[in-house]
Amino acid sequence: MITTHEVFGDRKNEIEFYYSVMVDIDDETKNALNTIDNQRFFRIMKSNFLLMLYNLVEATFTTGMLEIYEQLERENCSYGAVIDEIQNIWRDYKIKEIYKPESGLTTYTNRVRNIVLDITQNTPLALTKGMLGVNGNLNAKQIKDICDRHRIRYQVTDDRQVLEKVKKKRNSLAHGDESFSHCARDLTLTDLETIKDTVIQFIQEILTGMEKYCDEKQFLRHA
Repeated sequence: MITTHEVFGDRKNEIEFYYSVMVDIDDETKNALNTIDNQRFFRIMKSNFLLMLYNLVEATFTTGMLEIYEQLERENCSYGAVIDEIQNIWRDYKIKEIYKPESGLTTYTNRVRNIVLDITQNTPLALTKGMLGVNGNLNAKQIKDICDRHRIRYQVTDDRQVLEKVKKKRNSLAHGDESFSHCARDLTLTDLETIKDTVIQFIQEILTGMEKYCDEKQFLRHA
């Protein structure tokens, strides 16, 4: 999972650099931060930091899952060759594609026929990002649920709802419910450091489980 590690490393380095800049600003210009404009700018920086953390979570996890899907495709895995969990993900998504209001009987019949042929003729599966169910609301529970649906084993420490907090803050900013100067105003640099370290540790632990799943080809029925 070279690409995933590169994405994770790149995002992590950005976050660590950004945090160090905030620390430097806080240490070197404490008196200046007493002005209203500087206080507002610093609050905006803290809110942006939360966006960067969510970016690390979604980018790393999504890239890792898509790398697993790509390996399935490279292995030319058919429906019968993969574990029940992968079969369920592929089958359920294909069935949802059938049930569209605009689909006529002929379209419906052709789609059912194609699903049957893919299964009976051992056609290599093609899994897509849409099958993941990632919708900009990734927290620890959803990440674990997606891993469970693929039978990816993981060992993670309790994130103390930190990822949920990051997700909610990200959504508040993305949807305009909170301004950047307001969203993280009550969070100290110590708070942000704890959030940062917790998020990074959680994603590292999930990534370890995903990498083992990929390396050992645990998606195969005989694995």
